[in-house]
Amino acid sequence: MELDITIHNGADVLEAPIVFTDGRSAGGMNPFDIPYGTELCFGPVLKKIRTFIDSEDAGIRFLAREVVRLSKDSPELDHPIQELSVLDNHKDLLDMLMLFIIPPSDRETEFFKFSKPFNFAPIYMSGPMQSLMSMQDACYSFGGGLDIVRNRHIVFIGCFILQRLYGVDVDMTPSAMLTVNDSESGLNRFYKPEMNQKYIDVVPNGEIPDLSRKDIQRLLNNINDTDLWLKLLPADKFSFHGIHISHLFEVTEQESLSRIKQRLISRDAVLNIERVRELANLTRVHFSDKTLQLGLTAVDYPVSRTIDHEYRIKFNFLSEDVNRLTDEAYRSSVYDRAFRTRDVVLVDDLTALRKTTRLEKLLIKQGIRSLLVAPLLDQQKNVIGMVELGSPKVYGINAFMEIKFREIRGLFRTAVERSREYIDNRIEAIMREQYTSLHSSVEWRFTEAASNILERQDAGHPDAPEVIAFKDVYPLYGQADIVGSSRLRNAAIYQDLADNMRAGRYLLVRAMEHVEFPLIQQVIQRIDGHLKTGIDNFDNSHEIFWAEFIHQQLTPLIEELSGQHPEIADLAENYFSDLDIDLGLFYRVRSDYEESVTRLNRSLSDFFTERDQATQKTLPHYFEKYKTDGVEYEIYAGQSLLKNHHFSNVHLRNLRLAQLIDMCEATRLTTRLSQDLPMPLRTAQLIFAYTSPLDIKFRMDEKRFDVDGDYNVRYEILKKRIDKATIRKGQERLTLANMISIVYLNDKDREEYSDYLSYLKEAGYVDGEVEDLILDPLQSVNGLRALRFRVRE
Repeated sequence: MELDITIHNGADVLEAPIVFTDGRSAGGMNPFDIPYGTELCFGPVLKKIRTFIDSEDAGIRFLAREVVRLSKDSPELDHPIQELSVLDNHKDLLDMLMLFIIPPSDRETEFFKFSKPFNFAPIYMSGPMQSLMSMQDACYSFGGGLDIVRNRHIVFIGCFILQRLYGVDVDMTPSAMLTVNDSESGLNRFYKPEMNQKYIDVVPNGEIPDLSRKDIQRLLNNINDTDLWLKLLPADKFSFHGIHISHLFEVTEQESLSRIKQRLISRDAVLNIERVRELANLTRVHFSDKTLQLGLTAVDYPVSRTIDHEYRIKFNFLSEDVNRLTDEAYRSSVYDRAFRTRDVVLVDDLTALRKTTRLEKLLIKQGIRSLLVAPLLDQQKNVIGMVELGSPKVYGINAFMEIKFREIRGLFRTAVERSREYIDNRIEAIMREQYTSLHSSVEWRFTEAASNILERQDAGHPDAPEVIAFKDVYPLYGQADIVGSSRLRNAAIYQDLADNMRAGRYLLVRAMEHVEFPLIQQVIQRIDGHLKTGIDNFDNSHEIFWAEFIHQQLTPLIEELSGQHPEIADLAENYFSDLDIDLGLFYRVRSDYEESVTRLNRSLSDFFTERDQATQKTLPHYFEKYKTDGVEYEIYAGQSLLKNHHFSNVHLRNLRLAQLIDMCEATRLTTRLSQDLPMPLRTAQLIFAYTSPLDIKFRMDEKRFDVDGDYNVRYEILKKRIDKATIRKGQERLTLANMISIVYLNDKDREEYSDYLSYLKEAGYVDGEVEDLILDPLQSVNGLRALRFRVRE
């Protein structure tokens, strides 16, 4: 069999494109171009063949002697070949020589090529190799970026020099993968190259560099420093003569399995539809079946363990049609059998089942004929998930595939378990943050208490909960309250209900032109009676009464009339389109109000949270906020709250000043945001300057902190009552829009806060003069005073 050897002249060209992990491609360049000289030479091959002339194997001995005999007349083959035309004169010898490199029986089936040393442009490629390289989308991939791979190639050659000339045994095999898309199946196939350098000689150019053990160790410790390698092993000191042999071996099954493992390692491997699609494609490659389908879902079985994970990991075949596969209605289905037995269920022909449920019928409707259902079990043998393999062909899923699938079943179990834990942790974090959070400033104390309980449990003692209390903490209370929220809400309800009745009245008047229906007159009369009530006299009783009237009399009458008289159907359609689907009432003005309140509350809440997070970096403290018609919050600061920090009066003064600045910025935020709200809103800001320390205790029943002790309760009473405080004998509310009111108890507090306000005025926060006001008496409370100022916009 004759080998057609062709030398590529000019720039080296690789036989398949190359891509790197950094997304770059080689383009038209050769990323493996090296500064060392390389020459094609058959001398190393002939040298090896000469060792076989006395072989005990008669065939090898005969061929070796024949090659040696013929080579005596061709001494140029022992030396670097400069003129490529020389090869044309030695075809017979080269054919015999190649018998020692590649057996003839392998040339029609194996993937291999020859090239100059460390040069990837082929001199010869086997037929199968040429066919493979010519396939569309054939592509080499390397485990690193372009620069990294190029540098590693240089270091790899340096290691070859160390091994051959310095006796240093270093194994540094470059990793690469050839990906080819099979034109018949449409699936990727993977091939791994193996390099054979045994027919390459390192030829020193003069004296080789003298490397000490320290130099060699330095090289081995700096395998990413190509400049160092080229400095100690200069390119002008070495060249390479010989022939480089490369083989490709198909590793599709191993590589697809490796990639499946790699995908499933991620904690969110099965939470994203795109990731699941990648897994499905790799599974098709692994089983060499382009028609194979993969399904995956979380399952809780027995059903008594059911929790809401399935909505995040639900990619099974029937996810669009069936809510829960564990439902009792699907008992005796193939899924039920898999869950109950905790074992793989294989059905080679769904249409041949004697008894089917709705699930099997849905699968058949989807075109699935054979099916594998594999439950995924936790350590307690509970079902936590399920994998499906489906095929449109009868016997497309068979026992041999089941055996092969068992190899990867455990990988899917681990992925589902990790993803469920990931969801658990996120849900717990959200619950802690949104509903039952322990503020970070006091979490250490709860951890300490939990540890103490654990120790008592381990010792066999009763685990009575500890009292969590903090002494001598300073409160800072503030609120940004929507001005006139009750009045605005009441007006919005009135407007919607009145508009609802006016729209109904108009329709009924028009209906009287087409139909004689005495009840219409009565309902119109009642509408007119209701509308005599003005907005100032409208209260909750009117809201209930009017809504019942609309639900029970007005809307049913319009429904009846529109159904029997087409003449008013269009008017009725407009009426019904304006009704809220859930309430059955007009809900336009209220919707604007509630959206405005929600957006304003969210913005204020986010603002106060963000500002507190910044302040926490200066001094950890307890922070808690509440949303009502506006936002109110409470800060507790003191040494007892701190585990590893120091608290001083400087920190306290800084917190109080920061609170005032935050309130000014919150006022400005409301002004800016109000311009974009469906219904403009304004807020009035209130600060309670309670400067005495108090004790707080965690209330187990309410899961929140509250003041502790009879004396400290006075603080809570005052805090709740100042919100409605008035001045000037009830003529004016203390809290006004775009203003900040600071309620205080004594002159010492006034002096401290007046000092802060002097700074705020200089900083441009105060518009006009600061008022010093006396509050009207509150229930059981007298003598409170307040500082009030308008915030400059």
